[in-house]
Amino acid sequence: MKTLSVVLLFILSLVTLFAAARADALSQPSIQPRMARPVPLAEGEGDKKDDKKDDEEDEEEYRGLSQRASLELVDPRGLEDLLRLRVAAHRAF
Repeated sequence: MKTLSVVLLFILSLVTLFAAARADALSQPSIQPRMARPVPLAEGEGDKKDDKKDDEEDEEEYRGLSQRASLELVDPRGLEDLLRLRVAAHRAF
C-alpha cells in the first residue's frame, strides 16, 4: 500500500511538471505569420515637453475618478468579473 501511494504521488508530480512546462511554453510570445510586425514609435525632441504637460493633466484627471470608473478604464469587463466573484463567494459560505 505504501509503494502504491509513492507511485501515485510520483505520477501526479510528473503530470504537474508537464502541465507547468506546457503552460510556460504556451505563454511565450511568438509572431504568427498572419500577425503584423511591431513597429517602433518615433520620438521627437519637441514631443517630450508636450508629453510631460499632457501627463500632468491626465494625472489630475485620473485622480478624480472613482474606483469603479478607474476599473472600467483598465479592464472594461472587470466590474462584471468582480460581481461574479462576490456572488460565488456568498454562495460558497
